[in-house]
Amino acid sequence: MARLLLPLEHPAAAAEHLADDALLHALKRLPRRVQQVFLLNRLDQLDFASIATRLDLPLASIERHMAQALQAGHSRHDVLASVAEQWYMRLQSPRVTACERIDFRRWLDAAPANLQAFQQTELRWRSLLPAARQLGHDGWYRQGRAALSLGGCSVAVGLGVAALLLFGYWA
Repeated sequence: MARLLLPLEHPAAAAEHLADDALLHALKRLPRRVQQVFLLNRLDQLDFASIATRLDLPLASIERHMAQALQAGHSRHDVLASVAEQWYMRLQSPRVTACERIDFRRWLDAAPANLQAFQQTELRWRSLLPAARQLGHDGWYRQGRAALSLGGCSVAVGLGVAALLLFGYWA
């Protein structure tokens, strides 16, 4: 009986795994603040207003950051998909008005492609959850402003303190 050297893997599962890795990589390339806003919404299920209050940011910034996260890892050349994403994020906002909801409904009913683009956006939003779990596995995003970009800043501060100590010690 012949032994297989490599495990059998379903091609669709392998392709899905590659897509998940690409999505995680795209999310990691986003600015730290965008990642934090995205993870607070996606993992902690905070609404836009709660995130804005918690991070002391304007609601418009939260909407913009969430739109950036939704666009991660996908082509921005598809205009219809971009419009659908903008509608999706706008409808999540507590500032959305009744007039905007009516405009959205008109846009949705204007063409079958609009409905399909919006459904694809919803599916894309759901597909971000596994990558979000990996990105936020250690809970770093729950910290306040200090969690943002201290990586490069702390290196610079550390080098500055070391230089001061070194020069102060020799002087």
